[in-house]
Amino acid sequence: MAIAMVLGTGGVGSVIGQKLHTYDCFEKIILADRDTTFAKTLQGNTKNNRFEVCQVNATNVQELSAFMIEKKVDVTLNACNSVVNFSVLEACSIAGSHYIDMAADIYSPSGAKKSGKNSYEAEIDRFNQPFLDKNIAGVICMGVDPGAVNVFARWAMDRLDTATSIRILDADNGDVKGYRFAVLFSPETFFEELGAVPYYVKDGQVTSGRPLETEVEWIRFPDPIGLVKTYAVAHEEGVSLGIYPPFVKKGVRYSVFKYSISDKVYNIAKSLSLLGLDSWKKIKVDGVEVAPVRVAAANLPKPAQLGATVDGFSCVGAEVRGVKDGIPVEYFIYTMDNHRETYDKYGYSLTVVQTGIPPAVTAKLLVTGKIKERGVMMPEALAPDLIMEEFVKEGLNIFVEKRESKKWV
Repeated sequence: MAIAMVLGTGGVGSVIGQKLHTYDCFEKIILADRDTTFAKTLQGNTKNNRFEVCQVNATNVQELSAFMIEKKVDVTLNACNSVVNFSVLEACSIAGSHYIDMAADIYSPSGAKKSGKNSYEAEIDRFNQPFLDKNIAGVICMGVDPGAVNVFARWAMDRLDTATSIRILDADNGDVKGYRFAVLFSPETFFEELGAVPYYVKDGQVTSGRPLETEVEWIRFPDPIGLVKTYAVAHEEGVSLGIYPPFVKKGVRYSVFKYSISDKVYNIAKSLSLLGLDSWKKIKVDGVEVAPVRVAAANLPKPAQLGATVDGFSCVGAEVRGVKDGIPVEYFIYTMDNHRETYDKYGYSLTVVQTGIPPAVTAKLLVTGKIKERGVMMPEALAPDLIMEEFVKEGLNIFVEKRESKKWV
């Protein structure tokens, strides 16, 4: 039996902890955070629990690695903000623990004015060899998007002879009751993504655009979401899927992440960007250093508290276009669920449940030896079939639409 550690026990971290507790392959699940309030709540609400709550600083590599060695942690699930990714990866490489996170720094190519210190490529470049040397795996960006959608894209790519494009599509018609404005996942991450330069792959090259002005398109999602306006938004998989060598070899020349947002959210995001309030770069205010994005998010409700107030649906999927046996084929593999029903079932919002299931499943498959890959990688590097089967077993509904173009004769 293995020992898992969840770093960060907000909404997503709590869902991960809850899921891990249902797996009998884990002897103990350590819930670690600087503020252990939510961890203690989960522990108190779980009968016959195998949780151990600990106060941990994820930015201190020496202390964290010593703690992991002492506790004999087999797999670490980093549900903190991506600013701690490097320190946790370093600690795992020292302690010999598998590593999983849900997001990296905003992507920017080498030489860019605002180069991402913790971008997914930087994490792979720095830690792949140390992880290989320790015979451990680091699966990065394994939430829902990025994460599950990367696995969906790999599943479709494995069924095509050649391919041309991959679009990750995300739409949500959720309506939050009782608040003038609320965000269903980390507000800081949300504002940062919408205000960042969107990078995507076009004609085989990484290309930049303008925030909320690039690749604007009306896309029809499955009912009851329907036709919505989408924008290219900064997301790791919008780049990674278009430059992943096996996909490039099959012919992929275009990849993008597109997100639907309302006019209200569009205007808020544009205003925050104009005022510089979507940045993590600290500024001094009245003698105190503070990150502007933290101020912008300070008065918003915590995502973990929103589940009972949200109605509507979320749809997140991968659209892959290519050719099989000479016939043009388009796959759309997606997960879709109802906010209200998900909250009634799990006690958490749909957004955090969708994000928490993939890393929990990945942790189980790692410690039971069913994921064989080693080193640090994005989810598209993993064999997809077993992972998708486990997603479904754990409550992540998956739907597949397949369209073929044949000449009528």
